[in-house]
Parts: sequence; C-alpha cells; structure tokens
Amino acid sequence: MKASLIKNENNELILEFDSKDLTIPELIAGRLINNENVKFASAVLEHPDVEKSRLVLKTEKKKAIDVLGKSLAELEEDLSDLKAQLSKK
Repeated sequence: MKASLIKNENNELILEFDSKDLTIPELIAGRLINNENVKFASAVLEHPDVEKSRLVLKTEKKKAIDVLGKSLAELEEDLSDLKAQLSKK
C-alpha cells in the first residue's frame, strides 16, 4: 500500500492511501487517538467509487508529522513484539 502526503501543515496532516481498504488507516488512527497532543484522528473513505482512503490528523501543540512519526514507531514496536511472541509458540 502506497501513501502520499496530501496536506502537511503544522497542526494538520492528510495522508492518502492508494487503496480503499481502511485497515491500515484505522490502525494508525486508533494509535493516534491515544496521544494527548491529538485533537482529531480518523480514517476516511471519501467515496465508495474512489479507490483511495485517507488518514486525517489534527494536533494541538506538536507538529502533526512528528506525532504521526511517533505513533508509527510505537505501532512498529508493538507489532514486532507480537510477532516475536507468536514465533515462540
């Protein structure tokens, strides 16, 4: 899945994915919501006929791109831990 940065302002970011599958955008949005600097985070499907989905992020104090980067690193760590646990069984 490829992603393109559609909007990158201090406190607002829109990331567009080349698939209408919301699994990855929703996973990221779910992690972002737990961040105290996040005012709004959501996965969006603009229209059912459009083969693209979006992640919309709005922050209060920190730059949106920095908050996204931190959340992606946390997700990567969690998924690596899960993979390690499953490979032990």
